[in-house]
Amino acid sequence: MKLGLSLFATLGLLIGFLWLAGGRQNPAAPSLNRHGASNATSLAASGQSADKTAAATQFAPNFNLKNLDGQNVTLAQYRDQKPVILDFWASWCPNCRRDMPRLNSWYQKYQNQVEIIGVNLQENESTVRDFISRQGINFPIVLDPAGRASQSYGVRYTNYHVLIDKSGQLVKTVPGDLGEDDLISLLDA
Repeated sequence: MKLGLSLFATLGLLIGFLWLAGGRQNPAAPSLNRHGASNATSLAASGQSADKTAAATQFAPNFNLKNLDGQNVTLAQYRDQKPVILDFWASWCPNCRRDMPRLNSWYQKYQNQVEIIGVNLQENESTVRDFISRQGINFPIVLDPAGRASQSYGVRYTNYHVLIDKSGQLVKTVPGDLGEDDLISLLDA
């Protein structure tokens, strides 16, 4: 019993240390605070608009990932077309399983105004296909098998959302569940 408790405590400390250390950050990635929010999130929370503060302007890192049809999808292809919401998810994540049907309904409601892209975090294609099929998800899904896109956005956990305006600027990050008000605020940005 005593050995189990000390092993558990040691493991907890190791996980905490690794989370705080975070590894080396990609200089092109949005800077994140200890809560997983980007500097754009802090700016938005202060009531300031990201486009009004030149120092806070930050373009979202581009990516080139394959969708489930094997076609390349880049973030750049949406620039000057419409805003984008990136949803970093995995099929084993209970919060993702709860959140994705809500995102799907918003996609159907707002698809002419905003693009929602699900970025799967390193699962194999057959697992992703099975999950998407069972859940009836219609918004675009891309595969990030090497974790490059998630790393460039500083993603450290699942159910993490990145909101990008029409010009390609990072507006806000939302760790956890996204609200429809977040989507609407992106349309107004």
